[in-house]
Amino acid sequence: MVHVLDTMPLGRPGIIAATLLETDEGPVLFDTGPESTFEHLATELSKIGVRPNDVRHVFLSHIHFDHSGAAWRFADFGATIYVHPRGAPHLIDPTKLIASATRLYGDEMNRLWGRFAPIAAERVRILQDNDVVRVAPFEIRAIATPGHASHHHIYHWNENVFGGDVAGVRLGDGPPTPPFVPPELDIESWLESIAKIRALDPAKLYLPHFGLVENSISSHLDALEERVRRWSIWFGDRLRAGTGEPALIPEFAAYAADELRTAGANDEQVLDYEQADPSFMAVSAALRYWRKHHPEQIASAV
Repeated sequence: MVHVLDTMPLGRPGIIAATLLETDEGPVLFDTGPESTFEHLATELSKIGVRPNDVRHVFLSHIHFDHSGAAWRFADFGATIYVHPRGAPHLIDPTKLIASATRLYGDEMNRLWGRFAPIAAERVRILQDNDVVRVAPFEIRAIATPGHASHHHIYHWNENVFGGDVAGVRLGDGPPTPPFVPPELDIESWLESIAKIRALDPAKLYLPHFGLVENSISSHLDALEERVRRWSIWFGDRLRAGTGEPALIPEFAAYAADELRTAGANDEQVLDYEQADPSFMAVSAALRYWRKHHPEQIASAV
């Protein structure tokens, strides 16, 4: 059985999930949410008869704080933390990770994410692309899926996929949106990663933001792919027109919000999407992507 556990960041439901798989060897977690929500997650675990120290395996999609922030808490209880090779050094020594996030969030770091502590190296296990971990009766396969981040994995077992952020943000009955974040946004890689999910043809797709995709997974991936392409083009067009980052931040926020409202979201849901997938981060991510990967196309604006 799979359980979607709401971590309730800042008291808001339906934004960040930890996903729990029951196995013969005890509960397995896919992502943990931020450390700031650990106590609430522990309460949610208790409702299904699980204590934090019962969790022996934690599979991280990637190391951004909203996905990995509480991993060290489970490691301190003896869990093994599975992660992409590029993410592992930053779990063992999070100094650079914390510094990078602090540049984005400043004084809000503790309120948003809580504490991020080092994980002992012996508790971290690196998974390469297509590595399989057997947790009876399941074989859990890590699949490298860059685009959102270069150190991103999805996890596949039986007919299930835990999609991480590369599978999109979908809150309530809203549309799937691609979380563009710096510094590793790569549109071409993201499209290839979506193709990898399609090739698995999963019966169930679980999202950290948020939960089980209830309707057609194919339609979800179609809409996600369309938005990845269109948002990228939108930013490229504005860069070529000479629009700078200060102007793009409110312009893209309005563009994304209007799109959500057109899809049926109310003002509260728009705010939830903004919390899960901040529009200001998409701007710096997209500008970095165009300048790094396609400078010749925006030469006059660089």
